Amino acid sequence: MGGISAVRSPGGPAEVTGAASALRALIAAVDEVVGLVRAVEADLCGGQDSVDLLLGVRAQLDRLVVASSCLAVTVDAGGWWALEGARSFSHWLAAASGMSFPRAREVLATGRALRDHLPATARGALDGEIGAEQAVVVARLAPTSDARRAALAAPAVECGEGFLAAQATVLPVGSFRRLVQRWAAAADPEADERGYRDACDREHVTLSATTGGVQLAGFLTTEHGALLSCALDSVMTPPAPDDHRSTPQRRAQAIADVARLCLDHGVVGTGAAVRPHLSCVVDFETLRRAVGTDGAGTGGAGTGGAGTGGAGRGGADGAGTAGVGRFGGSRRTFRLPALADVERFAVAEVLGSGPVPPSALARLACDSEISRVVFGPDSQVINAGRAERTFSGPRRRAVIARDGTCRYPGCSAPPALCEVHHVDGWAARRGETDVNRGVLLCWHHHDVVHRRSVRIEPTPGGGFGFRTRHGTPVAGAP
Repeated sequence: MGGISAVRSPGGPAEVTGAASALRALIAAVDEVVGLVRAVEADLCGGQDSVDLLLGVRAQLDRLVVASSCLAVTVDAGGWWALEGARSFSHWLAAASGMSFPRAREVLATGRALRDHLPATARGALDGEIGAEQAVVVARLAPTSDARRAALAAPAVECGEGFLAAQATVLPVGSFRRLVQRWAAAADPEADERGYRDACDREHVTLSATTGGVQLAGFLTTEHGALLSCALDSVMTPPAPDDHRSTPQRRAQAIADVARLCLDHGVVGTGAAVRPHLSCVVDFETLRRAVGTDGAGTGGAGTGGAGTGGAGRGGADGAGTAGVGRFGGSRRTFRLPALADVERFAVAEVLGSGPVPPSALARLACDSEISRVVFGPDSQVINAGRAERTFSGPRRRAVIARDGTCRYPGCSAPPALCEVHHVDGWAARRGETDVNRGVLLCWHHHDVVHRRSVRIEPTPGGGFGFRTRHGTPVAGAP
């Protein structure tokens, strides 16, 4: 109530009394409706009367929303809100009513558009024939250029405002929004061209290294956004029963999957001896520790994906101790592992990006090209072994022919999104590529197998059983 008194215009007593009387009547009507709602809740019944009450409340609420937008224009023009020191009417309205600033700005913009360019829509919305959402849609999208405002002034038979107002009374808001967008494009195609050029100039994607990962931000044109959305949807297979990731989390995985598909299949060409790939550099002792253990967080095997390379690096003068770090007080002592190369600090590192944890290293080593590079004491290259892919050619095709899709319980990802996982672990069989000991897993579940130390056991009939590290079957497994 304090906000109303602050902007009350210096009109006559009759005017003030009329506004106050209408407000008191509105409050009394709302109180009566709220009392009925509480009575319905107490009786736990929802008959036809409750349905009628709900629809009636929603219809009157729409009328009030449009009325508040029209009233906001009047209050803005009066200027009394400025006495409180607000920067603009939208700032004042947001502070006085508790709504957000963007919402307050939209309220004022809708009122101005209805007053200046959409009188028929305003009448229909105030009379309850047009919903508030439809009114907001046409106010936001229709009078956005001189050509469109001129088109709105045309008769209804020439698809002017009367045509849009008639459609707003019969179409749901989603269909009406598409209609207005098409109307605006037809009324002023050049405006869309200008908007598209501006959007192209604003288009950008940034990848910024941050704590624990990479921050992705950007802006795409409508066309490129739809293209990316379609590509991500195509690789987002239905989640497995134990997959509790949110849609944004699954979409992040899909971005990585699309990148892998592009690199793995060389769809952009190479112009070099090998197709584009990632390179992970690691000394031999660290690699052996990662792929030779089966503890939580390290895994026994992994996936690097087609096009993911690895290079082993070890000092020719043998492994040396880099030092000892102690953490955790008297209950626990942590020692840094022995190093073969002090500069590498016994960690695996994706070139150009930074270190990766042991579980990721095991996954990369499971189905990647492994290149041996031996360095001397002064970092000179002593030997560079040839690259070998652990599962390639006929072996990979045989596994795909047998499994068909990702074999993780409940997952049906196609082979294009999958890699071959060593059931026994890469080190346990010294990197042997027995197709009977390999299983097809999608990139996400291959990572899950390593991070959660899921155990995979061949079953009679050529199948595989999946168990957690505690021995219980994975959700969805037979």
